[in-house]
Amino acid sequence: MPSLNQHVMSRRGFCLCCMAATTLAATGGWLTPRQAFAEARNIVDLIRDDAAKAPINVHKLRGKVSILEGSGGNIAVMTGADGKVFIDAGITASRPRILEAANALSRDPIKHLINTHWHFDHADGNEWLNAEGAAIIAHENTHKHLLVAQRGRGLGFQFPHRRRCRPFRARPSRRRKS
Repeated sequence: MPSLNQHVMSRRGFCLCCMAATTLAATGGWLTPRQAFAEARNIVDLIRDDAAKAPINVHKLRGKVSILEGSGGNIAVMTGADGKVFIDAGITASRPRILEAANALSRDPIKHLINTHWHFDHADGNEWLNAEGAAIIAHENTHKHLLVAQRGRGLGFQFPHRRRCRPFRARPSRRRKS
């Protein structure tokens, strides 16, 4: 008599399982590891696709400081008489909604962007914000990371992407040492 920890498969179940496995293998229903890797969507592309559709929520914190949430990393926005300062750039795919949310806070131009670090969800929007007129400021180490391709651990992705490397203008124009 089988114990509770032991699973018993009938001959019929075993035969059905073998037939299903043979059918899948013969018809190409199973992918080789190489095929599975080629078919897999890159996690960075999935994040960018999600950011392209995600709404941007504005949270007013205090005075003229707000947070834009919904484009990867949060973006802090400070408004003032001489324009807006962004802390981090978010993901480029969110650009239209980021601009809409930022313009709801103030119609003044974006004058400065401060990169807290080089990760794509914080610095992917550098190029378009620089094109809008923002001077990019970052720590010296962040600047170094943005100058060369970086491999994201666990993401299987090279930053900047090999086919579309960041142009020089997307890198910080001013560096700060700690």
